[in-house]
Amino acid sequence: MIGMFAMLGNLHAQIAGEHFDATHYEIHLWDFDFTSRTLQGEAFIDVTVTAPTDTFVLELKSLTVSDAATESYGVTSFNQEGDFLTVVIDETANAGETLTLDIRYGGNTFNESWGGIMWSGNYVCNMGVGFESIPHNLGKCWFPCVDNFTDKASYNFSITTTDDKKAICGGNFIFCDNNYDGTYTWHYEIPQEVATYHASFAVGDYVEWTDTYNGIERDIPITVYVKPSQINNVPGTFVHLKDIAAFYEDNFGPYPFNRIGYVVTSVGCMEHVDNIGITSGVVTGNTTQEEYVAHELSHMWFGNKTTCSTAGDMWLNEGFAQFCGLFYRAGVYGEEDFQTNMSSLVKTITSWCARQINWIPLNNMPLDMTYDSQAIYDRGAVIVNTMMNYLGRNTFLAGMRHYLETYAYAAASSEQLRDDLTESTGIDMHGFFDTYVFHGGMPHYGVVITGVNPNGSQYNTRIKMNYQHVGPSHVGQNNRVEVTFVDTEGQLHTELVVWDGVEDEQMLTLDFEPEAAYVDYYNHILDAKYDQNAMATGPTTLGVDRLQVKVISTSDSTLLRAESHLVAPADDPEIIGLNLSTNHYWTIGRHDFGEASVEGVFTYSYASGYDDDIINTANDSIVLLYRSNVSEPWHTIPFTREGNWMLGRLRANDVQTGQYTLATIDKTIYSVNDTPQQKPQLFPNPASNIVTLQMDSYGNGVINVYNQQLQLVKTESYTNTNKKTIDLSGLATGIYYIENNNSIHKLIINQP
Repeated sequence: MIGMFAMLGNLHAQIAGEHFDATHYEIHLWDFDFTSRTLQGEAFIDVTVTAPTDTFVLELKSLTVSDAATESYGVTSFNQEGDFLTVVIDETANAGETLTLDIRYGGNTFNESWGGIMWSGNYVCNMGVGFESIPHNLGKCWFPCVDNFTDKASYNFSITTTDDKKAICGGNFIFCDNNYDGTYTWHYEIPQEVATYHASFAVGDYVEWTDTYNGIERDIPITVYVKPSQINNVPGTFVHLKDIAAFYEDNFGPYPFNRIGYVVTSVGCMEHVDNIGITSGVVTGNTTQEEYVAHELSHMWFGNKTTCSTAGDMWLNEGFAQFCGLFYRAGVYGEEDFQTNMSSLVKTITSWCARQINWIPLNNMPLDMTYDSQAIYDRGAVIVNTMMNYLGRNTFLAGMRHYLETYAYAAASSEQLRDDLTESTGIDMHGFFDTYVFHGGMPHYGVVITGVNPNGSQYNTRIKMNYQHVGPSHVGQNNRVEVTFVDTEGQLHTELVVWDGVEDEQMLTLDFEPEAAYVDYYNHILDAKYDQNAMATGPTTLGVDRLQVKVISTSDSTLLRAESHLVAPADDPEIIGLNLSTNHYWTIGRHDFGEASVEGVFTYSYASGYDDDIINTANDSIVLLYRSNVSEPWHTIPFTREGNWMLGRLRANDVQTGQYTLATIDKTIYSVNDTPQQKPQLFPNPASNIVTLQMDSYGNGVINVYNQQLQLVKTESYTNTNKKTIDLSGLATGIYYIENNNSIHKLIINQP
């Protein structure tokens, strides 16, 4: 019998679950009133005492307790205050003891706009979390419990309904009792230990659709419960369900629960164990909403088998599930389909991360943003995809299987995932997590080729890597990125490059002669740039973030790449009166096979705030700068302007491979017809095989090269140009002087 106590006892200041571990819940529900929205319930809660106590604090929201008892001790009092239920027994239970709390309760249920006990006509179900409630866990809405992410337990359910309805719960269906009074009692069991918000029930006039999935370890039942009017839509909606399950098993390990189950709800999708809630809008009869089917199923691994330890690490649940909601497409629709969809999401999140208001870390997320669709779901998915490419797909998947087994039916933090991956893969993940998880913003990676020397049939290629960060100050360590080289035949070759810090120079021995190098050519990672590629065989336009690269004509083909970098261009131009952009530059890659005509169109804008770092008044006149590589100084190139001082476009003919950015000149210093003069520049310096002299104006002339004894060793002439490249082959290592138009430059030659 249940004791009838409702007096206040000698209560201690405790939190739910302190001094005990809830190991099993047996939940009975009955008397569903669809008009008054009430129910009655009784819960038997097995607990193991972890420290001596006579007080047990549970959580229960809205519902009212009528009785509390245990089979081992007398209950001196029970009390409800807010969402907390405190039960006090008449003796102190010692650590290691087990006992069962018997709680009878009922009344009006709690719900918010999304979450809690959702009543809709003659249907009712629970949604395990609420977006508005803080904390979000809402197991407490239908049974007394320790309602957090880490206190996991097994379950039995006994749900009594009228004979025109079914009860659907998570776990294995055990049996159904005919009570011979117009009611039935439905019995289910979840033998695995899961969090309270993963337990579920749904009651209503449901029709069952069944199938079987032949898993890698066992045959797994499939059940889908829908309203009678929806049953014909089920086969078309779930046509790929077995393929999705097989893809997840192949990649993440055997299915971790009892059946693959879905049930229609009135408000949304929710990853309840074996009993996934889906909205009616998903059951369309076709695959237009298949992403939700896949996303929620992946939670059986990410979220249900292994759960984030706090709401602040929700990306471990929702980021991985959002990733899986695209990753499955590689198995069902092909790799190209997955890459196309993921690349689109990368672009969206790059834009999101670029805004200062969004410079927040992925972990320790504020509770009002736990379920933010971009901060957690989409950004989490992109960072998981970045992690997969950081490690390599096979290594990543092996690491995730290890993680899921290490924390099977338990909870984990971001730090624990980091450490487990480091252990299982042999790759130190501290740098990755510091950059992508524990800091806001996003990284930017750059690469330039600084030298190529033939070495037999190979080429010794020196590259310089660069790290910048959009957001709070951060320098990435153990940076691992793909660098793709374009050879002289237009073929692509990708190498993994690893380095620490802001800059690093490396020598690679390649089997081909590289013509250009690009970071993350295939858009596999989150970094602060937009990019697009094309092989043009006729008129073609690439567009990335205020840049259009247009192939007007080509006699054969042109390989194009356009990049928009969301960081400041390195190195100020040595041009008096020029104000260089501080937040963006572009890269154009152009590799012609035959003759081609290519133009670039660059958009500037003050009104949008995009270029307001350099455009402030009508006196600021925009100009276009170019350099072929980072060893060359920025210099102006010819263009035509369309628009006004606040908004317009700069059109440049015959754009070449290299970097481009914007700058302004102050018209109060220079007249409209004046052009700011740039100092003559010699680059690279030191040099080996070639050196380039950038002059202050176009014209004709002669360049003389003198050795350290002031002996003339080389003469080069030029016509109608402001840039001349000088062949240094045959000149020994040493100090030289370059003379042109009464300017003299000191040059150091280091021959390989």
